[in-house]
Amino acid sequence: MLIRTWREQALLTQDELAHRAGLNARTIRRLEAGEAHRPRGTSISTLAEALGLDAAEQARLVTAALRTSTRPARAGASGPPRATTVPCQLPTGTPHFVGRRKELSQLDGAAGGPAAAPRVLAVLGGAGIGKTALAVHWAHRVAGRFPDGQLYANLRGFEPGARPAHPAEAIRGFLNALGVPSRRIPAGTDARAALFRSTVNGRRLLIVLDNARAAGQVRPLLPGAGGCLVIVTSRDQLTGLVAAGAAPIVLDPLPTSDAVRLLARRLGPARVAASPEAAGRIAALCSGLPLALAVAAARASTHPGFSLDDLAAELHGAGNRLDALADEDPFADVRTVLSWSYRTLGAEAARAFRLLGLHPGHHIGVAAAADLCGLPVRRTRALLAELHRVHLIAEPTPGRYAQHDLVRAYAAELAETHESPAERHEAECRLFDHYVRTAASTGRFSHCG
Repeated sequence: MLIRTWREQALLTQDELAHRAGLNARTIRRLEAGEAHRPRGTSISTLAEALGLDAAEQARLVTAALRTSTRPARAGASGPPRATTVPCQLPTGTPHFVGRRKELSQLDGAAGGPAAAPRVLAVLGGAGIGKTALAVHWAHRVAGRFPDGQLYANLRGFEPGARPAHPAEAIRGFLNALGVPSRRIPAGTDARAALFRSTVNGRRLLIVLDNARAAGQVRPLLPGAGGCLVIVTSRDQLTGLVAAGAAPIVLDPLPTSDAVRLLARRLGPARVAASPEAAGRIAALCSGLPLALAVAAARASTHPGFSLDDLAAELHGAGNRLDALADEDPFADVRTVLSWSYRTLGAEAARAFRLLGLHPGHHIGVAAAADLCGLPVRRTRALLAELHRVHLIAEPTPGRYAQHDLVRAYAAELAETHESPAERHEAECRLFDHYVRTAASTGRFSHCG
């Protein structure tokens, strides 16, 4: 009754108070009726601010809130079970997060869209690019806007030794977290998805779906009405979700300035300031890949006697930079993390990926790639699209493709082990002949013998 009394004294309707406090009107009605589960401290603070309460009045409100509990359900009540807990499932954010100003701004802008439908944000990018770090960092920043809780699920789309999570499995976890007893959860995916939509209807939840394999894995996990915000991370393009209205945020490697800042955050500013040129070389040798930078920084941290010049020389002098960025932990080994994307490819796309590692430059056109692979242009275009879908290559301009330096090193390594010397030689000859034909004014004036 306190909230109602102060609301009426402030000459506010329930809808007006809800708008001021960033809550929904249904929550205000339940709080005033004493039907709501004990509200979170952040909700009490925003209510007090919206009502213009002084310190003494706010203390009374807090005391009243601590006594609030959910009323028992009426005997024989029907309908879906209502959530009685407020989940806070976000994993710990990285303490070394830097940069991504543009992407954070994109997330802020996309999250402010119309609330009539659930908002879906898709953070996309290649292996080790920092998708989860960005999503979790931003989710913690905005968690206070979602008083009914935060849900998180690792969908295991790209992980070793584990199948991607089935949507029904993830929904069950969410329903349990929302207080729905296991005995009330149906067996089928469609039935569970319907119950989930009913359970979260009218609530303001933040839902993070991490490491999704494909759009079909995500769709059953989406709320059916507004009020909720969903963040999905994936190496896949998730074209189906984007076509349905999800806002894509595609991550590129960190610029050198942010890469150096990341090293300073991990190693301490004094150590980086003492060797700024070496720090810049390390950032360049890691090609702005956050995972590679983290592994390099961890090596420097565990070898305090190494100077940054020593580490830069080690990275530069390694026959394969992937060896210098290796680790026993598969989640911290650049080669292993890249392999999880490679293993999703079909046989032809995997071969095309390996052969691209033989190309001497960063960029390649469709026609050159077709000759390199010894395939028709149309088929090659389809294979490049498959590689692009899981961010093993980029398409900076239509028909022109590029590979991250470390991804190209991985492709070259695979070509060395999977293609015979004769096959590699033939592919290189086809590529050489392509560029000769392209450069020549009339015919082919040279050939690879």
